[in-house]
Amino acid sequence: MGVVTQLGHEPDVFYNNLLEGVSGISEIETFDCAQFPKRIAGEIKSFSTDGLVAPKFSKRMDKFMLYSLTAEKKALQDGGVNEDVMEELDKTKCGVLIGSAMGGMKVFNDAIEALRISYRKMNPFCVPFATTNMGSTMLAMDLGWMGPNYSI
Repeated sequence: MGVVTQLGHEPDVFYNNLLEGVSGISEIETFDCAQFPKRIAGEIKSFSTDGLVAPKFSKRMDKFMLYSLTAEKKALQDGGVNEDVMEELDKTKCGVLIGSAMGGMKVFNDAIEALRISYRKMNPFCVPFATTNMGSTMLAMDLGWMGPNYSI
């Protein structure tokens, strides 16, 4: 199992916080929301990709993809899928399935803002990075898996 949530980034912490009725809702800290009538959200805090996601990807990816890739890699570790196991796998039969309601909305919003200035300012990855299956796609590409890749 692998989780990245506002209630914790490890399954046991997440589960215990659920059982204790801990709320993951707090005042928004990641951006200035003074212009909005509501200023609370379930933000993911104290998040780190260290040792799980290459630094060059961390700078390039939308947070949605970083959360997904981190949780997926933690799930592989938890399941005992180490380098020895990976070498034995038939990567053409390995796939990734995730569930997500939305893709990378920040990169999509940034593209809309850039479009107001000039189409040349748009990130060329804005459309693929905004799709829900990019979380599973990035893991499949990172591991060299070529089987089914879905987002539900």
